[in-house]
Amino acid sequence: MILIPPITFDANEGFATIIMIALILLYCMLPKRIPLPIALLIMIFNSYLGRAVDNILSSSYPFNVYDSMDTPNYDLFDFLLYTIPFPLVGYFYVYFYDKYPIRAPFQFIHILVWSIASVGFEALAVTFSVFHYYRWEISYSFPVYLLTFGLNTILYSLAKKHYKSWQPQ
Repeated sequence: MILIPPITFDANEGFATIIMIALILLYCMLPKRIPLPIALLIMIFNSYLGRAVDNILSSSYPFNVYDSMDTPNYDLFDFLLYTIPFPLVGYFYVYFYDKYPIRAPFQFIHILVWSIASVGFEALAVTFSVFHYYRWEISYSFPVYLLTFGLNTILYSLAKKHYKSWQPQ
């Protein structure tokens, strides 16, 4: 796979680069409270979930509702977005879910806050031309984030519950 570099390094690549650096720095600064196998599971899940959803929604068939970065083609910065921000946002979600445990039924508030923040962040990314909408509205993203963070909650809860049985005896 040859990753095409951006045609020009402009606002969207600059914005994406700053966000990626900030997320990596935050990850390095936070104490490691999530066991590495669970952290990797969450990060890989979010990376591939983002790839799958974006592949479905931004492919040419049966519909193309948006593109990311400068071209409709998969390029270097598309790869970097799926590899750094998508996994790290999922990690930070479960990190704070673990750090500040909320009992049901109030867990939905945690999911709701992260979904609202994600929609706001996506709107900021749209202003920097990271995403180009054709038949998509920012409001459509909200239920996608609710589902994504809900799935992260379930995955993390199951992984944490079964983590000890994964340990070699």
